[in-house]
Amino acid sequence: MTRADGGADLAPLPAWDRLAVRGATRLAVAPLQRVSLEELLIRDDDLPGLDGATVIWAWPAEADWWVRAVRIHGASATPILVRARRLRVERPDPALARLLGFDPDDPPSSVSWGGEPRLTEPMPRQLACICRMTTGQRVYRAIEAGWRTVDEVKRATEAGFGVCQGRRCVAGLAARLDLDGAERRAMITPRPPLVPVPASVLAAFAEG
Repeated sequence: MTRADGGADLAPLPAWDRLAVRGATRLAVAPLQRVSLEELLIRDDDLPGLDGATVIWAWPAEADWWVRAVRIHGASATPILVRARRLRVERPDPALARLLGFDPDDPPSSVSWGGEPRLTEPMPRQLACICRMTTGQRVYRAIEAGWRTVDEVKRATEAGFGVCQGRRCVAGLAARLDLDGAERRAMITPRPPLVPVPASVLAAFAEG
């Protein structure tokens, strides 16, 4: 779901849906592209300066940021490896900073961070995780059984294991546990990639 203002500067779909390849039985993967920049703009997990490629993962190394991304058009995919001195992140997914390993209220000096994120569709009341169709009742049974962190409830119920990787449901799980969203027990353990991506694209990075 886009923002009330139309979200004109955002991609039409959230990150976890952008890389879905529909109607294609085989994805043609181009050779890995390498790009070096002083500053890389990331807007809602996309790279506007690189034809809207979607970020798969990013990590700091020494004085630079390394970003893996992929641009998919139809049945063609182009993997891109970006090396940038700085990141400028606009309208980020609220979970992106945690997934990249820093506090969004205290980003490193090499990252500028701000802007209202995309709004996502509200969760149906009876569900705790819309991706895996995990019911709220199942979550409460796990809590009654003694699970006390979002990571524990995730493993006990499968909530947070879907294609959005908990971006739509983690806050709700934390609320059911009476946890503040900023505390460690209210978070899940981040693992790459940030969004679902075909294995053939990941293989292109390994070969590169």
